[in-house]
Amino acid sequence: MKKIFLFAAAAMVSLSSCVQTQEVYTGDVHEMGFKSAVTRGIVQTNDDMVYPLAVSAVWDSTDDSTANFGVYFDGAKFVYDEGTSLWKGEPARYWPTSGDMHFLAFSPFPSVATLTTTYKADGTIEKMDVIGINNNIKNQHDVLYSDLLSVEAPQTAAQSLQFHHALAQINVTFKKTDSAAAVVLNSVKLLNAYFTGDVCIVPAEGAKSTASWTQLGLKTNSFFLEADATGVEDGVLDQVLVSDSAYAPIPQVVMPSDQTAFEIIYTIDGHQHTYIHDCTLDAHEAPIVPTPKWEMGYKYTYNFTINVNEIIFDCEVENWIPAEGGTITI
Repeated sequence: MKKIFLFAAAAMVSLSSCVQTQEVYTGDVHEMGFKSAVTRGIVQTNDDMVYPLAVSAVWDSTDDSTANFGVYFDGAKFVYDEGTSLWKGEPARYWPTSGDMHFLAFSPFPSVATLTTTYKADGTIEKMDVIGINNNIKNQHDVLYSDLLSVEAPQTAAQSLQFHHALAQINVTFKKTDSAAAVVLNSVKLLNAYFTGDVCIVPAEGAKSTASWTQLGLKTNSFFLEADATGVEDGVLDQVLVSDSAYAPIPQVVMPSDQTAFEIIYTIDGHQHTYIHDCTLDAHEAPIVPTPKWEMGYKYTYNFTINVNEIIFDCEVENWIPAEGGTITI
């Protein structure tokens, strides 16, 4: 019997320090820069976060208590600078001399998708829509959205942006039971998952932004790949499994949706087997109601153990049955 263990790890927030120091403006021109933190996922640590950002900003230059914001820049590109480990505008963006500012960011900066920021009547940011996201690619990327950053202008230090994951991460690991049999994992495929869609980000002042997928594309089957795969269809793993350590191909990120199934192809001593693991079935093979979901910001790990049972026979031979041959005298 094949044993499958599943856990869903809730996203842990890794916050960078955000100490804001108010300084008297002396007339110097200060370039805008950002530093970021992420929750976790394909970007496993902040050191992995080097994606370019799309940032929208609004500015209220008035001194009264009434909100009167205007667009300062919309969907501007900020790129990672390895020398400073900060994100800078491309072209450079500079602080106004006074006033209040709000920032909302999305990552990565869309190269194919379309980003649109919508504003309220008072000029503050209502939402950010990103239409046509396509992650059905070999080198998948995180889809990240920030909390609303509200600061006074100008600032001389880089500002902290807290990012969250809009996708779910799917991991699989494989090993065999202790056996002399040669077990080779040929391929693993995620069935009927979503890799394209549109996302809407809604900021909240003083609270976490929310994100929702407003439109999903067609369901797609997708191979788990090795690092040297040439493309999304290069799903050949041919990994020899052992019993004392687990093998894990590159994880996948998917749009939040109902959990689906895995197709696993493997050989035991050269004989090929295909196993379908349906995530909607429990241990008794009855449908789970309601259907479990892959949720954004969560990392799901499925640990598969291929149980290799040697074929052994316990032989019994029935007794001879006496038969009458007759009595013969010569």
